[in-house]
Amino acid sequence: MEMEMRCKEEIDISIDITPYLFPLSFSLHNTHLHTHCSSCFSLLTPNNPTTNSHPPFYCSPQCSTAHSSIPLSSAEHHLPSSTTSSLLRTALRLLLLYPHVPSLSNRFNNLLTNRHLLTCQNDDVSETIRLGGRAMATAIAKQNNGGGGLIELIDDDAVLEIATVALCVVLTNAVEVHDNEGCALGIAVFEHAFSWINHSCSPNACYRFSFSNCSSVLSLESKLCIAPFTHNSQQLKIDSEVLGSSSEFAQVRNAAIVA
Repeated sequence: MEMEMRCKEEIDISIDITPYLFPLSFSLHNTHLHTHCSSCFSLLTPNNPTTNSHPPFYCSPQCSTAHSSIPLSSAEHHLPSSTTSSLLRTALRLLLLYPHVPSLSNRFNNLLTNRHLLTCQNDDVSETIRLGGRAMATAIAKQNNGGGGLIELIDDDAVLEIATVALCVVLTNAVEVHDNEGCALGIAVFEHAFSWINHSCSPNACYRFSFSNCSSVLSLESKLCIAPFTHNSQQLKIDSEVLGSSSEFAQVRNAAIVA
């Protein structure tokens, strides 16, 4: 089914067509865990005090307060050091928001999973998903046994299924976060309003991202002015459920996000 994005109303030039975009989940790449803040991705300096001997590190008490509970709650600290990656961390953190994923659904909070497409071939991608899903499921099981359950399921197969779906969502929808010099610092998954455009073949758009949960910023949000259009129905498919902007995952910083 062919789909394109169309405006829901007349829009002037240089008008924002989406609200500020907040990440659902994000993580630094392994190579930057010791050099950048795990919350806002800022470069750490000798002036950034820390009592930690291992990641995550933070540039300020505000970033630590906002983010430090996430790595503990997501079970990522149970991942073997040989398998931990920004991909797995982002997928586990995504499950903090949506721990009950319908395994047969091809959507995760309106984001396309591409589960069948990514796992149907016997290739490197399928192997990455198989091994990564297993590592995530094992970490979740260890977290559950410790009394801090991420997913309240008894069936190990169900946990593996949900972990696999979350991993596919990240592989399909994550974008790289770059600094001003173009260095790839990590990855982030945003809501479907961003993916609608990002999955276009040649998007002619730029995006304004806010790494802030400040109420003054939220009050300036523009409304969502676009919607999917399917040619077979000749109607705009307006989704009124733009679910959960998770600004709790973010702190004030500027970062360039490049698809």
